[in-house]
Amino acid sequence: MSDVENGEHAVEKGGAIRARNRQRILHAAEQEFAKYGYKGTSVQAIADSVELPKANILYYFKSKTGLYKALLTDILEMWNQGFSIESSNLAPDEVIRRYIIEKMRYSRTHPMRSKIFAMEIIQGAPNIRDAIEQPMVAWSKSKVNVIHEWIDAGLIPSINPLYLLFLIWGTTQFYADFDSEIELIKGRPLSDEEFLDAESFTVDIVLKGLNLA
Repeated sequence: MSDVENGEHAVEKGGAIRARNRQRILHAAEQEFAKYGYKGTSVQAIADSVELPKANILYYFKSKTGLYKALLTDILEMWNQGFSIESSNLAPDEVIRRYIIEKMRYSRTHPMRSKIFAMEIIQGAPNIRDAIEQPMVAWSKSKVNVIHEWIDAGLIPSINPLYLLFLIWGTTQFYADFDSEIELIKGRPLSDEEFLDAESFTVDIVLKGLNLA
């Protein structure tokens, strides 16, 4: 292997290690922030959790605020993937079904992240408003435009697009943010089969409300 190839291999290996460490840190951070909130969480506690020096955490994220913003930005990016820029070219029922399912499954697999986001928003987003306000507003406006295109084309009834988005967000995130309430009422967590039933029910109710069933 040539020196150039050795160098490229080293860069690739280093990149993989950095990506792996970054994900380890984010996973540990979501556990700490979900338990103790932003104020009650320390960089040292996160470093101890992943058995890395505190300096390593700061190397990747600069500060606790930087780590917190990175975690919540990841959440927004994941949530937003289900309603892509190409959505206006697809059938409304296909887009809405996929969006609801992906959001519910993300809530199922990443409940801590959903709770952290909910806690931050409930408090008025004091720590991350500058990081998420513009992306949230821009994303919402673009999706409102897509929904208006569907309305103008006669594909769905004339509705307030934001109400539809609020309904989907509130319903899908409930399964993460209030999973303890579900467990309290049922006496146990939802099984995988029950969760799929809830997923299908949510899709059916929304699509029927839009005359898309």
